[in-house]
Amino acid sequence: MLKKRYMVSNGLAFFEELDMKKLSKKAAKGWHLKRFRFAGYELEKGDAEDVIYNIDYRTLPADEKDEYFELFAFGGWTHVCSSADMHIFKATPGTTPIYSDVESAIDKLARLAKPVNIVASIMLAISMILWIWMTVSSGTLHHIAQQGFACSLIITVPALMTSGGVYYHMWKSLRINSKRFIKNS
Repeated sequence: MLKKRYMVSNGLAFFEELDMKKLSKKAAKGWHLKRFRFAGYELEKGDAEDVIYNIDYRTLPADEKDEYFELFAFGGWTHVCSSADMHIFKATPGTTPIYSDVESAIDKLARLAKPVNIVASIMLAISMILWIWMTVSSGTLHHIAQQGFACSLIITVPALMTSGGVYYHMWKSLRINSKRFIKNS
């Protein structure tokens, strides 16, 4: 019987909540998150467990990691794994959410947006330069620019979509908060 399994991510910028719910369902069947993998997660077989998952995006200097994880542990969250600036935690259902108010949820998304926007901006600039080069050149240079432009689009389009997804979630959080405010007034 397999002891490890791979689960594809739906894309954290668009479907973070869906990914976390899928991880919870897998844990209930005995498949526990072990670590991030390319475009997904590595799961390990174990006992069934009723847990919820949540993710935080934060750049941590090495000397602050222990304090950061202790802060979450104090709130009932156990660190599961990290990759770059993404950290996944688990807790029992009913534990206070990591982001329980709109302001902190938007802050989380703003931290995620920064590196995504940098990559999207750089790739958009490269694509524009290659497009201009492609339109003004001929012969071999035109062919090189054309191939470079096509390759750059492979990264530029998903980067721009991810950036848009992050801002959509920020807008959605603000919209939900404004509806609550109006309803409570």
